[in-house]
Amino acid sequence: MIQCFKIKHGTKYDRAVKKYIEQRPKWANVIKRMAELLEEEKLTQIVLSVDKLWINIEQLTKEDIKKLFNKDGKVKSNSNRAKELNKQYKQIIADEGLSDFQDVRLINFCYGVMRLQGQKLESFFTSEGGIYFKADFDLENRSNGMVAPISEIEYEEKYLEELKKEKGDK
Repeated sequence: MIQCFKIKHGTKYDRAVKKYIEQRPKWANVIKRMAELLEEEKLTQIVLSVDKLWINIEQLTKEDIKKLFNKDGKVKSNSNRAKELNKQYKQIIADEGLSDFQDVRLINFCYGVMRLQGQKLESFFTSEGGIYFKADFDLENRSNGMVAPISEIEYEEKYLEELKKEKGDK
């Protein structure tokens, strides 16, 4: 049976999501500054991790820069240059006010807003910073009340409203 929910305002979960939404755009500056440090490499993809630099190495063109990263894109820790690069990355993270950044997937996990194997969970962000969910299980119970139940009609109406806003922006 399909059940729909929306984030409950004023909860710790709501505050954590709002902080994520506030901090997320700052990663564009991190990417730009890292591209400059990497000798103007074209860098557009980066893992949103505050601990270790992790990029899409397929975007790199210079062999000496590629050598600073593992095959999976994580900066190596076995060379002084790579260690220095990661140190500079962490400083950029601090400069941009992202030292305490948490990705929304981690936030969802911490607050029980997740599905288990075999379950379905869909979600979307609203332009006002809310999140709406559609699930085949009781997400309100799993999240200990961090979300509130709504009708499927309310969910679909909000989804269509957000689609219209998105189309209007383009």
